[in-house]
Amino acid sequence: MSAKITKTLAATAIALTVGVFAAPVATASELPVVSPAVGSVSLCFSVPLGSAALVWCI
Repeated sequence: MSAKITKTLAATAIALTVGVFAAPVATASELPVVSPAVGSVSLCFSVPLGSAALVWCI
């Protein structure tokens, strides 16, 4: 029983360590000021995938 608990804790620790190193770094910087659109306007959809993102614009 003790070995099973140890293996579970070790697997959890490895998963958390990989998650910490793979996660993007958070910043507290302010968002850039966006000026009103002049001319055509596009609509974009973003799907976050961890440290990457898929973006589609129409």
